Amino acid sequence: MSNVSRLIIVEGIVQGVGFRPFVYRIAKNHNITGSVKNNGGRVEIIA
Repeated sequence: MSNVSRLIIVEGIVQGVGFRPFVYRIAKNHNITGSVKNNGGRVEIIA
């Protein structure tokens, strides 16, 4: 089985609302690896 990566971009008000920890918990529960980072006015998720 090959590994597949996806870039997911979420735009809008995500600062200070616990969005990155929320994404982390969901990914961990589904055994998804990757990263989450703020980039200006958006969040970039690589999964």
